[in-house]
Amino acid sequence: MLDSELEQLEQRIQRLTAAYRQARLEARRAQQERDRLMALNNELRRRIEGIVDRVRNLESEQDHE
Repeated sequence: MLDSELEQLEQRIQRLTAAYRQARLEARRAQQERDRLMALNNELRRRIEGIVDRVRNLESEQDHE
């Protein structure tokens, strides 16, 4: 009976360990995806700011004419 209980505990420990590893892997992937999206967002923001600056410059040039 004790051997059976120990075997059940061992199996449970293995399942919990596997689940923990999977959760860590998924968290790492989610963090990498978040970092990728933040970098993309920053690049898009930089490009948009450049476009806004060009439009302002064009408007300013037109006002001076």
